[in-house]
Amino acid sequence: MKKLMAFMLAAALALSLAACGGKSEAAKAVDQMISEIGEVTVNSGGHISAAEEAVAALDEKDRQQLENLDSLEKARETCDSLILESEADKIEEVISAIGTVTLDSGDAISAAANAYGSAAPEVQALVKNAADLEAASLALNSLRVSEVSDMIDAIGTVTLESGESIDAAKAAFDALPASLQGQVGNASSLEAAGTSLRELKEAMAQTLLADMRMEEDMVRGMRFYYSKAQPIYADDRCFVLPYLGQQGDNTWLCAQYHYTEDDWIFFNKITFAVDDARYYKFANRSDLVRDNDNGYVWEFINTGDVSESEIEIFWAIANSTQTIVRFEGDEYYYDFTVSTEDKDAIREVLTAYEALK
Repeated sequence: MKKLMAFMLAAALALSLAACGGKSEAAKAVDQMISEIGEVTVNSGGHISAAEEAVAALDEKDRQQLENLDSLEKARETCDSLILESEADKIEEVISAIGTVTLDSGDAISAAANAYGSAAPEVQALVKNAADLEAASLALNSLRVSEVSDMIDAIGTVTLESGESIDAAKAAFDALPASLQGQVGNASSLEAAGTSLRELKEAMAQTLLADMRMEEDMVRGMRFYYSKAQPIYADDRCFVLPYLGQQGDNTWLCAQYHYTEDDWIFFNKITFAVDDARYYKFANRSDLVRDNDNGYVWEFINTGDVSESEIEIFWAIANSTQTIVRFEGDEYYYDFTVSTEDKDAIREVLTAYEALK
């Protein structure tokens, strides 16, 4: 009797399987794809995605026949977790590369901060040395504040030669974020040093002006200051010299480019051979003043507002070993060498201008 019942159950099961037809070929193929994923690594994403797409393409009946669907879900979780850990590991390496913090660590810290800041929150949560990045930033800020403070202390007693050290300290201070500027304990000393230097320069400028020849235009309320080296008479000699214009508190730099000899050249170009360097100024004929008397002729340009490039030329002349100036026309030219007296005069006028502008 028992054998008969067992036979009947087996027959019923066989009939049932025959009725539903067993696992479909599509389900078998997808289960095979899932099983072939194998050990999950950070590089398994493509295979897992392909399997997930294959599952999604199945109809509901075939999907219910899958045996490895749980394995696929676990594979996806494992792969995603490994990818997050891998990204965190890369950020940790960038942070570790900072090493001992120095004033030159800014780029390394910025690179680490950018890598960490651009990561997803779930990646940031996995970065084990994030505190080291914060500590490195704080250490760099402390070094930068100390550097600026030391530069300010190094200014010492302010003299006319303190300009470079004051400018360097101010540039370093200005480069600090506002939050760090407040940590520079001797910042007020920097401001005081700048004030002292301006006062010294102004006093020096007034001394230089007192030694210059002054011409006053009462109608326009202007004064013009010429170095004593600058000739009064147009037929005296050739020269290229700056001079100062002043109206109220406004001071500007002017210049005269002056040729005089016994023959016309009708110059339209000036070449400055300053040691090994060459500079050029071009002249419009309409800007030239020409005249003659007692066998001498003169041609000159008066520039009422000297450009930065012209200031560069004058400084180069003042500091040169030898400067030859050529007044050049279409057919003729004339050369002269700038004297030591004129170099000194150029330097004095430029120095006064820098102090008063």
